[in-house]
Amino acid sequence: MSEQATSETARHAIAAVAVEDGRMAEDILGRFDPGERRNVAVYDDPSVLMLHPERVNADVTIVSFSVMRMLAKLHAETLSDYCHDHNVVLLIRSQEFLDSTGFLEFVDGVIFQDATIHRLKDILALSRAGYSILPSAAVMDIVTDRLRCDTIARLSAIELSILDQIRLAKTNRAIARSLGLTEANVKTKVRAILKALKFQNRTEAAVFAARQSETIRTIAQDRAQPAGNDVTGEDETPPPTGRGLTAH
Repeated sequence: MSEQATSETARHAIAAVAVEDGRMAEDILGRFDPGERRNVAVYDDPSVLMLHPERVNADVTIVSFSVMRMLAKLHAETLSDYCHDHNVVLLIRSQEFLDSTGFLEFVDGVIFQDATIHRLKDILALSRAGYSILPSAAVMDIVTDRLRCDTIARLSAIELSILDQIRLAKTNRAIARSLGLTEANVKTKVRAILKALKFQNRTEAAVFAARQSETIRTIAQDRAQPAGNDVTGEDETPPPTGRGLTAH
């Protein structure tokens, strides 16, 4: 935790921040106006929140999902008390949503690092007032994305590459040139992708692929196979399991 958070505990803070990553903390600080940043306490050692909760004098505590899991493992009972006595907002990424549901009853709000962090100050204000910002449309996107990410892992390596290029709004002809396939072959595979992931159209697929580009690339890298497979239209054997994402 920073010097500011340890030595100036008596001073009121706009927010206390407990995240696992200095870059993430800087991103959060950057969401506040310059004059407000000196009143944001960043805790490099989140255990201080549990061991000395009386030192935390902040309107709201922002805790990342990984830190929340660590605190739950090491300080389960104290964490429950802390969340009861303090206004706590959970910071997660969409792919962590389903895994984070066990914490939702303890927190006053949720910030999606990859979706709603641009509204951080609004979310903090709402949580302080007793409201949680999680539009039903966002929930549906999260759940649908989770199901689709499970299905993604059953696509062939070449289909994953095509989906990633759909994200860039490339035409079938451009994708064919890039991957060394025929345009007809790409067209067939695009139809198969849309059907498998239940997209209404190519634009919907591109928006999803943009949201989940990291997941798509990770799966593709994990399952990378020698070049030349599937160029005739035959798909590789699907992987044994899927992988998902989450959001709250």
